[in-house]
Amino acid sequence: MREVSIGNILKNMRNTNTNYTQKEMGEKMSIADNTISSYERENSQPDFQTIVNYADICDFEIKMYNKKTNEEVTLEELSKEL
Repeated sequence: MREVSIGNILKNMRNTNTNYTQKEMGEKMSIADNTISSYERENSQPDFQTIVNYADICDFEIKMYNKKTNEEVTLEELSKEL
């Protein structure tokens, strides 16, 4: 399996739909631009909620793929109480 770079994913999300600078992204997320830079260069790792917020600001939806059922599942679907 190919290794996934969360830093590249975050940078590509930011540049694909928004063209926000790191400073603008930091302002949207209420965090410092050097923190955004640190995430994208993988000097630090964002927590999962930060990734979800990053995706939301950049107009991306995070989906999971259930290999057992061959279905895509959104985070909203997974977060529903059973």
